[in-house]
Amino acid sequence: MRKVGSRELKNRLGKYLARVRKGRKILVTHRGKPVAVLGPVESPQRPEDAIEARLRELEAQGHIRLATRPLEDFKPIRVKGKPLSRMIIEDRK
Repeated sequence: MRKVGSRELKNRLGKYLARVRKGRKILVTHRGKPVAVLGPVESPQRPEDAIEARLRELEAQGHIRLATRPLEDFKPIRVKGKPLSRMIIEDRK
């Protein structure tokens, strides 16, 4: 692992990011003391993929059941009378 000072890192950030892209880790120091490790991302996974994997895991454990078919189109119910929002406003007075 390469060791680099914070000022050197700031001045040549592009150079060190290129090394990180190649899979190398860099130890960042400030006044000779280690403060951080700069390294590649562990799992370049889309958030949607992580959610899907977690849902499949919960289904395997029996906590949830995943849908087997898509939902039908939503059709709102028509009700006669005042809108609910108006009734709530009147109730608050």
